[in-house]
Amino acid sequence: MYTLALSKRASLLFYGGAALVLVIVLWPVFMAASQFDGTIEEQLEFLTADSSMYKINFFIASLIAPVFLVVMLTMALFIETGRKTPFLNIMGVVCLAPYIGLVTVAYTSQYIFLPTLLEANNIEAAQMWLFENPGSVIYYLNQLGYMFLAIAMCCIGWKYLFEKGLFRFAGILLWASGILSVVAFAGLVIGSPTLNAATFLSGFLILPFAVIVTVIGWKMRKYNSA
Repeated sequence: MYTLALSKRASLLFYGGAALVLVIVLWPVFMAASQFDGTIEEQLEFLTADSSMYKINFFIASLIAPVFLVVMLTMALFIETGRKTPFLNIMGVVCLAPYIGLVTVAYTSQYIFLPTLLEANNIEAAQMWLFENPGSVIYYLNQLGYMFLAIAMCCIGWKYLFEKGLFRFAGILLWASGILSVVAFAGLVIGSPTLNAATFLSGFLILPFAVIVTVIGWKMRKYNSA
């Protein structure tokens, strides 16, 4: 276990958790505002005409991984628990690297690379980089990234399952979200849209987790100032 002052640990959890709550709440709002129907070709035509809301949506989405990274690193390395799991902590941290790399590429490409393809009228390549296309390379990379996150959440969350109160709830939510991400990835691999839809529930569970982390951080700050 690495050492860090209680005040710093509390701040990382409080501000990291609050930031995670904010981006997770904002993302569905802008996702709904930028939602459009139709075939892949029709969606690309829509984006060619106006992609402003789509870009904002994925800019917000691209903020989730770095904020989540701060929270997960803090919980893995700087929070003392009754059960010591140094190997699982390190494994979890290692799996966070491909997670943040893959999902950052997936999300940032939607407002950096995809518009470039559309401007060049490279429709065939744009289809393979459109996130809304479940058969695209970028969608697969995103789901693969969340598969690595699932491993990280289960590794880091294991020790919290044996704690009490909010820490235990946080561990349960990490495991539940992780298992659902595994189900979603399996659904993508075997071509089952029903199983792949578990990705939405997995993402939803991050919101109560973020709220719990924020409360834990707030309580730690309050305790430290007492």
